[in-house]
Amino acid sequence: MPKITGRSTTMPNHEVAPGLLGYEHLEVSSGPDDGLAYHVTARIEPHGGKYVVTKLVAEQVPGGPPIQRGELAKISMEPLVREAAREVNVTSGGDTSRPIASAPEFWDRIGSGEPIADEDLPHLAALYRWVRLQDGRPTTIMARDFNVSQATVRRWLVRAVEAGHLTQEERTK
Repeated sequence: MPKITGRSTTMPNHEVAPGLLGYEHLEVSSGPDDGLAYHVTARIEPHGGKYVVTKLVAEQVPGGPPIQRGELAKISMEPLVREAAREVNVTSGGDTSRPIASAPEFWDRIGSGEPIADEDLPHLAALYRWVRLQDGRPTTIMARDFNVSQATVRRWLVRAVEAGHLTQEERTK
């Protein structure tokens, strides 16, 4: 699994998306233990509500093949970006933040198939932003992970927009 090898600060203090605190930049490394032919280090930064790779360094490992275009093309940025997103926290008001996976009542309701309550909408908006930070298809990903239709997730998100927890602009970027 990729590993965080460098952070811009000791604590997440940079708004990477509305209500989400992360690092201004991170370095994530991966290598042969993760199925890669090379050791790679990626610099990952937030840009427009998404994490992007702004620098990638590939190094030949001792006894490994030389760096070649075909092997470089096989290196997926997704695991590196996902590892960076694991470091993101949700702001909890004031100077406090919490991991995205907290709020157990929200997860219990989602998992049980109960309707989304109004108090769940801020959690839903934060989760949408967090998934969007790593992937361009948050509605699809959330529908798959919650085992509901995309139409259901879209209805939930419309409610979150109407309640002011998410903007329509965020949904259409």
